Amino acid sequence: MKKKHTAQAGFCNLRIITALFSVVVLAFLALLAATNPSTRGETIRAAGVTRRAFMRVTPQGVFQSTDIGNSKGTSPAAKGAQRRMLVPLGNTVWQYDDATAIADGVSIDANNVWGAWTLSGARLTMQAITGNGTPAWSFSSFGSGNSGVAAAKGADRSGFMESNAAGDDFLQHGFTSSSNGTPDWSFPYPVSDPNLPASSRKVATSRDGSTIAAVVSDSVTQNSTLYVFDGNTGTITLMWTDPLRMDGVALTDDGSIALVTQDNKATLVDTSNGNIVFSVTGSGAGNIFYPISGDGSVFAVGGFSFDVYAFNGTTYTQVIHFTRANFWFGGASTVSHDGSTVGTFGGNYTDGWLSGEVYLFDVASGNMLGSYPVSGTGIYQGTPIGAGSNDNGTVMAFASWGTEFHDWPEVMMFNRSVQLIGQIDFPGSAFSVDVRADGQYVVGGAKAVHANQFGDGGRIELIQLQASPTPTPTPTATATATPTATATPTATATPTATAALTPRPTPTPRSRPTPPQRP
Repeated sequence: MKKKHTAQAGFCNLRIITALFSVVVLAFLALLAATNPSTRGETIRAAGVTRRAFMRVTPQGVFQSTDIGNSKGTSPAAKGAQRRMLVPLGNTVWQYDDATAIADGVSIDANNVWGAWTLSGARLTMQAITGNGTPAWSFSSFGSGNSGVAAAKGADRSGFMESNAAGDDFLQHGFTSSSNGTPDWSFPYPVSDPNLPASSRKVATSRDGSTIAAVVSDSVTQNSTLYVFDGNTGTITLMWTDPLRMDGVALTDDGSIALVTQDNKATLVDTSNGNIVFSVTGSGAGNIFYPISGDGSVFAVGGFSFDVYAFNGTTYTQVIHFTRANFWFGGASTVSHDGSTVGTFGGNYTDGWLSGEVYLFDVASGNMLGSYPVSGTGIYQGTPIGAGSNDNGTVMAFASWGTEFHDWPEVMMFNRSVQLIGQIDFPGSAFSVDVRADGQYVVGGAKAVHANQFGDGGRIELIQLQASPTPTPTPTATATATPTATATPTATATPTATAALTPRPTPTPRSRPTPPQRP
């Protein structure tokens, strides 16, 4: 009996030890999961395509170099430790994260946010402003590659361009919010260039939704072509081909004029017949996108200088010329819909893009309304990458890659007094930004890690700005034919919670070019 009792006791002890061991193992695994909650997501990302990008400066302009790889990016925990704490401005409505795709382009209309994603999981997403960020539907022909989107500000119509991972297959589509992931129409481009993939800069939708325009390049002939489509049917209404590379396109409200970014040249094209309305050579090529007002009367040309042209009833004349030593103004410039206000985020390329300044100008007077300097440290480039404006210029937003230590917000919003009234602080680099017509909402798209790092994953974030009385702007230095700003060292930007969104009086309408009636 004693031996039997001893054996039973030993068996019980063994079961107890086994159970305790299981508990300890489970506790260890739980602790490991708590300290690294993104293990599964990071594993998925490590198996996919990753990307990093750098800006390089040449005498001809600023160009983006992109490397594709499979390296594992910085974990969310590490990214969180790198962030400098900033006071948030504006209320976050929702965020939408993707484990593998980068939110390379965003566009906002009255009711929805449209996102263009790149790399693995490249697709179009459509999310309601009043929702929780979950896409109502999505669409992709390839599942990977590059894409671009542009939504009409005053209608339910969106143009979506996509290219496959190899870059040898380009497609154009038209959607509305009720398309439910099925294009209303599609068009396969007959030409392509793997070195110039689809992007949101290369597609535009008129404010009234009647017209969609896009630019594509041919790797064989080295020509580029502007395609103009009927927004509702996809019927091609114009093809305009030119040997000078086309990097971007913008449309007037009714789609009658297209502003084509051609290398270092701005070309206004009458979309009814392909006639050139006006053209002017800018101050640099590469990372550029030229914006235009709704009526076509004002447009901006960025580069090594920032130039603004206005229609005087007969032709376009230069009304603002601004330059600053070692600054690039090509990547983040915007024109308000009413043409009253222009803005640019200039970056200093000689210090590794670790400093820059936002400038706003009044078009009618040519005066600078003010500026907002930023500076930082680290090894990553804080390159300005995008800009947008509401209708009357009281909300202008600027996106940048940000610095290693997030010394300024990746997306910054300003009123016409150049006060910081809103911001989005991304874990990685911002790649795109857009502002709703009334200025109440701003949306940004980003990569999960910095643009200079190998990595993937991304986020779209929507914020709502708070309204309060707008201070009367006091014009500062006048931008004359050849002013050069003195580069004054400044401290790192500290956000201040001063909101100002009340609409100001509408400026007197100016003359605009009137192209011939469409047939």
